[in-house]
Amino acid sequence: MNETRYTVVAKDLMAGIASGRYPVGSLLPTEFELCDLYEVSRHTVRAAINQLLSQGLVSRRKRVGTRVEASSPRSGYSQSLATVADLAHLAETQQREIQHVRHFVADLSEAARLGLVPEEHYFCVSSIRVDRQHNAAPLCWTDVYAQRDYAAVIDLAHEHPDQLIAGLIEQHYGRTIAVVDQQVRAVLLTAEMARELKAEAGAPGLKIIRHFREENGDLMAVSETVHPDDRFTLVTQMRRDKAPA
Repeated sequence: MNETRYTVVAKDLMAGIASGRYPVGSLLPTEFELCDLYEVSRHTVRAAINQLLSQGLVSRRKRVGTRVEASSPRSGYSQSLATVADLAHLAETQQREIQHVRHFVADLSEAARLGLVPEEHYFCVSSIRVDRQHNAAPLCWTDVYAQRDYAAVIDLAHEHPDQLIAGLIEQHYGRTIAVVDQQVRAVLLTAEMARELKAEAGAPGLKIIRHFREENGDLMAVSETVHPDDRFTLVTQMRRDKAPA
């Protein structure tokens, strides 16, 4: 799937800032100039700049413009996830470190919480993810659940720490992810989770449950991820429906 236009623009601007094309202290081109440069709408440009703002790369002031404040993002991640490709790119920027794997039969409570089939056999790969470029605290804890029939991807997950496990299932079994259903809610970090993530017990966090489905609705995998609140921001965009002519 193709990346959204504003994501492409944001990534190019970030690359320009990192390379010194737009040095710290300088102003980015105006919105109208960026519209002409990338051949996109002003709405798209604003969405791209909002991504830079959320990562601490730029600041904005009326009658001044958009000023470059840093050459690299502040600690943590701010991600716009609009497509499966965006999600795969996020995995590429982080390193999965598998902590343990368990095989289990889904009980009623686990099945209800994760959308699994009760009494079916599954496996769970538990990992932390770290930034490959910066020696910082773990970004998140992720549990990935899939049916026992897909157990061959466990070894592949060890061999390819920068690929989504659902993506490995796609490649190995000839499946296709058509839809990712995403549920987001606020949580408090348990003592055990805080210890694994080098965070404070009881601190706020963000839990994201994703269901990876094929076109016919069949469930391929489920991921349950917990981020400390200061290490990840999920950016979404809503667009008003056009009124009928």
